[in-house]
Amino acid sequence: MKKIEAILHPVRFRMIQYFLDGQKKTAKELAKKLPDISQATLYRQLDTLVKAGILSVVEEKPVRGTVEKVYAVNFSGVILRKEDIRDLSREEHLQYFLLFTAQLAKDFETYLQNDDVDFERDGVGYRQTAVYLTDSEFKQLAGELSAVMKKYVNNPPAPGRKKRMISTIVIPEYERGEEHEQESGSDH
Repeated sequence: MKKIEAILHPVRFRMIQYFLDGQKKTAKELAKKLPDISQATLYRQLDTLVKAGILSVVEEKPVRGTVEKVYAVNFSGVILRKEDIRDLSREEHLQYFLLFTAQLAKDFETYLQNDDVDFERDGVGYRQTAVYLTDSEFKQLAGELSAVMKKYVNNPPAPGRKKRMISTIVIPEYERGEEHEQESGSDH
Protein backbone atom coordinates (compact mmCIF):
# COMPACT_ATOMS: atom_id res chain seq x y z
CA MET A 1 0.00 0.00 0.00
CA LYS A 2 1.25 3.46 -0.86
CA LYS A 3 1.86 5.72 2.13
CA ILE A 4 -0.51 8.35 0.71
CA GLU A 5 -3.27 5.71 0.54
CA ALA A 6 -2.64 4.79 4.17
CA ILE A 7 -2.83 8.42 5.30
CA LEU A 8 -5.69 9.74 3.18
CA HIS A 9 -8.14 6.88 3.70
CA PRO A 10 -11.13 8.58 5.38
CA VAL A 11 -11.16 6.43 8.54
CA ARG A 12 -7.38 6.31 8.95
CA PHE A 13 -7.12 10.07 8.32
CA ARG A 14 -9.50 10.69 11.25
CA MET A 15 -7.56 8.27 13.44
CA ILE A 16 -4.22 9.91 12.66
CA GLN A 17 -5.62 13.31 13.68
CA TYR A 18 -6.07 12.07 17.25
CA PHE A 19 -2.40 11.09 17.46
CA LEU A 20 -1.02 14.39 16.17
CA ASP A 21 -0.92 15.78 19.71
CA GLY A 22 2.05 13.47 20.31
CA GLN A 23 0.29 11.55 23.10
CA LYS A 24 0.25 7.75 23.34
CA LYS A 25 -3.16 6.11 23.03
CA THR A 26 -4.74 2.70 23.28
CA ALA A 27 -7.39 1.39 20.90
CA LYS A 28 -9.91 1.75 23.73
CA GLU A 29 -9.06 5.46 24.15
CA LEU A 30 -9.28 6.01 20.41
CA ALA A 31 -12.64 4.21 20.25
CA LYS A 32 -14.06 6.71 22.77
CA LYS A 33 -13.04 9.58 20.46
CA LEU A 34 -14.42 7.85 17.34
CA PRO A 35 -17.58 6.04 18.49
CA ASP A 36 -18.98 5.78 14.96
CA ILE A 37 -16.15 3.42 13.90
CA SER A 38 -16.78 -0.25 14.72
CA GLN A 39 -14.26 -2.02 16.92
CA ALA A 40 -13.29 -4.44 14.13
CA THR A 41 -12.68 -1.58 11.69
CA LEU A 42 -10.72 0.38 14.29
CA TYR A 43 -8.35 -2.54 15.00
CA ARG A 44 -7.97 -3.33 11.28
CA GLN A 45 -7.10 0.30 10.48
CA LEU A 46 -4.69 0.56 13.45
CA ASP A 47 -2.90 -2.51 12.09
CA THR A 48 -2.72 -0.91 8.64
CA LEU A 49 -1.25 2.30 10.10
CA VAL A 50 1.38 0.32 12.04
CA LYS A 51 2.35 -1.69 8.93
CA ALA A 52 2.62 1.56 6.95
CA GLY A 53 4.99 3.01 9.56
CA ILE A 54 2.62 5.85 10.47
CA LEU A 55 1.90 4.55 13.97
CA SER A 56 4.14 2.48 16.22
CA VAL A 57 3.32 0.13 19.07
CA VAL A 58 5.30 1.72 21.90
CA GLU A 59 4.08 -0.41 24.79
CA GLU A 60 2.18 -3.62 25.45
CA LYS A 61 0.31 -3.99 28.74
CA PRO A 62 -1.31 -7.18 30.04
CA VAL A 63 -4.99 -6.54 30.74
CA ARG A 64 -7.33 -9.31 31.93
CA GLY A 65 -5.65 -12.14 30.07
CA THR A 66 -4.96 -10.21 26.89
CA VAL A 67 -2.39 -7.67 25.73
CA GLU A 68 -3.38 -4.03 25.28
CA LYS A 69 -1.22 -2.17 22.78
CA VAL A 70 -0.30 1.46 23.23
CA TYR A 71 0.21 3.41 20.00
CA ALA A 72 2.07 6.60 19.14
CA VAL A 73 2.44 8.52 15.91
CA ASN A 74 5.64 8.24 13.93
CA PHE A 75 5.88 11.89 12.85
CA SER A 76 8.33 11.14 10.03
CA GLY A 77 5.86 8.53 8.77
CA VAL A 78 3.01 11.05 8.54
CA ILE A 79 4.91 13.45 6.30
CA LEU A 80 4.38 12.90 2.60
CA ARG A 81 7.65 13.34 0.73
CA LYS A 82 8.32 13.93 -2.96
CA GLU A 83 8.82 10.22 -3.60
CA ASP A 84 5.40 9.46 -2.04
CA ILE A 85 3.56 11.59 -4.61
CA ARG A 86 5.95 11.68 -7.57
CA ASP A 87 4.32 8.94 -9.65
CA LEU A 88 0.67 9.77 -8.95
CA SER A 89 -1.51 10.49 -11.95
CA ARG A 90 -3.58 13.67 -12.15
CA GLU A 91 -6.66 11.58 -11.38
CA GLU A 92 -5.02 10.12 -8.26
CA HIS A 93 -3.96 13.59 -7.08
CA LEU A 94 -7.54 14.79 -7.52
CA GLN A 95 -8.90 11.74 -5.70
CA TYR A 96 -6.61 12.28 -2.70
CA PHE A 97 -7.27 16.03 -2.66
CA LEU A 98 -11.02 15.35 -2.63
CA LEU A 99 -10.59 12.92 0.29
CA PHE A 100 -8.58 15.54 2.16
CA THR A 101 -11.12 18.32 1.54
CA ALA A 102 -14.03 16.00 2.38
CA GLN A 103 -12.42 15.37 5.77
CA LEU A 104 -12.04 19.13 6.27
CA ALA A 105 -15.72 19.57 5.50
CA LYS A 106 -16.64 16.77 7.92
CA ASP A 107 -14.56 18.35 10.70
CA PHE A 108 -16.24 21.71 10.09
CA GLU A 109 -19.68 20.10 10.06
CA THR A 110 -18.89 18.42 13.39
CA TYR A 111 -17.87 21.78 14.86
CA LEU A 112 -21.11 23.41 13.62
CA GLN A 113 -23.18 20.71 15.33
CA ASN A 114 -22.13 22.06 18.75
CA ASP A 115 -24.79 23.99 20.63
CA ASP A 116 -22.39 26.81 21.51
CA VAL A 117 -20.73 27.84 18.23
CA ASP A 118 -18.76 31.08 18.46
CA PHE A 119 -16.26 31.64 15.65
CA GLU A 120 -14.47 34.51 17.37
CA ARG A 121 -14.12 32.80 20.76
CA ASP A 122 -13.12 29.48 19.21
CA GLY A 123 -10.71 31.00 16.69
CA VAL A 124 -12.56 29.39 13.78
CA GLY A 125 -12.17 30.84 10.33
CA TYR A 126 -11.67 30.07 6.72
CA ARG A 127 -10.33 32.36 4.09
CA GLN A 128 -8.37 32.42 0.89
CA THR A 129 -5.71 35.01 0.25
CA ALA A 130 -3.97 35.71 -3.06
CA VAL A 131 -0.34 36.82 -2.92
CA TYR A 132 2.06 37.52 -5.77
CA LEU A 133 5.43 35.91 -5.07
CA THR A 134 8.47 34.88 -7.00
CA ASP A 135 9.57 31.26 -6.48
CA SER A 136 12.25 32.56 -4.10
CA GLU A 137 9.75 34.63 -2.12
CA PHE A 138 7.39 31.65 -1.93
CA LYS A 139 10.16 29.42 -0.56
CA GLN A 140 10.92 32.08 2.04
CA LEU A 141 7.24 32.33 3.03
CA ALA A 142 6.91 28.54 3.27
CA GLY A 143 10.02 28.39 5.46
CA GLU A 144 8.71 31.12 7.76
CA LEU A 145 5.33 29.41 8.11
CA SER A 146 7.08 26.11 8.86
CA ALA A 147 9.25 27.77 11.53
CA VAL A 148 6.17 29.26 13.21
CA MET A 149 4.37 25.91 13.22
CA LYS A 150 7.42 24.09 14.64
CA LYS A 151 7.23 26.36 17.70
CA TYR A 152 3.78 25.02 18.59
CA VAL A 153 3.27 21.61 16.98
CA ASN A 154 4.71 19.65 19.92
CA ASN A 155 2.72 21.40 22.66
CA PRO A 156 1.17 18.69 24.84
CA PRO A 157 -2.46 18.87 25.91
CA ALA A 158 -2.82 21.04 29.01
CA PRO A 159 -5.54 22.93 30.88
CA GLY A 160 -6.63 25.91 28.83
CA ARG A 161 -5.29 24.48 25.56
CA LYS A 162 -7.73 23.53 22.82
CA LYS A 163 -6.74 21.26 19.98
CA ARG A 164 -6.98 23.34 16.80
CA MET A 165 -6.64 21.85 13.34
CA ILE A 166 -4.74 24.09 10.93
CA SER A 167 -4.85 23.06 7.28
CA THR A 168 -2.88 24.63 4.48
CA ILE A 169 -3.58 24.34 0.78
CA VAL A 170 -1.39 26.14 -1.75
CA ILE A 171 -2.48 26.28 -5.39
CA PRO A 172 -0.91 28.52 -8.02
CA GLU A 173 -3.46 30.30 -10.16
CA TYR A 174 -2.99 30.13 -13.89
CA GLU A 175 -5.10 32.07 -16.30
CA ARG A 176 -5.98 30.28 -19.51
CA GLY A 177 -2.94 30.38 -21.79
CA GLU A 178 -0.69 31.96 -19.16
CA GLU A 179 1.25 28.76 -18.43
CA HIS A 180 1.90 28.17 -22.14
CA GLU A 181 3.05 31.77 -22.64
CA GLN A 182 5.44 31.54 -19.70
CA GLU A 183 6.94 28.30 -21.01
CA SER A 184 7.38 29.55 -24.57
CA GLY A 185 8.47 33.07 -23.64
CA SER A 186 5.77 34.54 -25.91
CA ASP A 187 4.91 38.23 -25.62
CA HIS A 188 1.53 37.94 -27.40
